[in-house]
Amino acid sequence: MSDQPKNPERRGLWGWPRTRWLLGIPIGGILAFIVGAAAMVGSSVAIEATSSDAFCATACHSHEEFVYPEWKESIHYSNPSGVRAGCADCHIPQHYPDKLIVKTTSGIRDSYHEFVLRSISTRERFEDRRGEMAERVWERMRANDSQACRNCHHVDSFSGQSARAERMHRRMETTDNTCIDCHEGVAHLHPADAARKYAADD
Repeated sequence: MSDQPKNPERRGLWGWPRTRWLLGIPIGGILAFIVGAAAMVGSSVAIEATSSDAFCATACHSHEEFVYPEWKESIHYSNPSGVRAGCADCHIPQHYPDKLIVKTTSGIRDSYHEFVLRSISTRERFEDRRGEMAERVWERMRANDSQACRNCHHVDSFSGQSARAERMHRRMETTDNTCIDCHEGVAHLHPADAARKYAADD
């Protein structure tokens, strides 16, 4: 009588497993946690590394030859305030899951065009697709109300702007217009400007 557990059900739930295979449950849970944590940390490190300006500038031939030099000549690279907007600031959302979605879809598409189709591997091919690539970015910015711009620029904090700029910014608050509607071609050559520039070079 004294050898019987006082509460058999409680012992069955919280006691040491009576069969060895039950040990797999807590061990499996611990291993799953470790693997999950490692995957989260690893993906975060990979995303940050592949979002750096250095990576963007050198990972693809088209970026190194055509995109990066334009950015270095833009107001986003060098300006009186000394604040630099890097590739990820404009092209990658700051928060998950949008950040992961854009990184994945853009990375796959860009890699496919760069390394498989080679559709942007030369200046001529790049310029043929510049308008399409720009429109894709502009449409995404219009869809999220130019969130990448608003992460750094706040309309109510501007100082020293011209009367026209102030008027346009006030109008933007009451219309469907967004930053990119007036500021296309800020960090990279506008397709129309690029067409004129490289036509003249020829």
